[in-house]
Amino acid sequence: MAHLESLLHVQVPVKNLEEAIVWYCNHLGFSLQVRYRTSAFLALSAGPTLMIWETDEQTSATFTVDHQPMPVFLYTTSDVHALHEYLQAHEVSITHYQNDGFGWVLKFFDPSGNMWGVIQKNN
Repeated sequence: MAHLESLLHVQVPVKNLEEAIVWYCNHLGFSLQVRYRTSAFLALSAGPTLMIWETDEQTSATFTVDHQPMPVFLYTTSDVHALHEYLQAHEVSITHYQNDGFGWVLKFFDPSGNMWGVIQKNN
């Protein structure tokens, strides 16, 4: 039986490809790897690449549990407080920022309505 070996990339929808590329690179530290007509690959220093797809459909990479939005992806950071301050200063919609026992959790929305989660584990 064949098994999965690794996660190559994740895909999210965006409303405006060019604006999304700039937003992810400027606000979250991604770098543009390659851009196509309706999609682009972005990367961080570690982990799978992020592929963003421009679409005019009303969709996002977010789901709900008990009517509460939840992020599909959770990333790690070494300074969640600085990231929170930065996102807050840039008027990003933040829905959760607290120490949840195992670590600090930050949840926010990108301009296309995708919810992102970031964790800084407690030592």
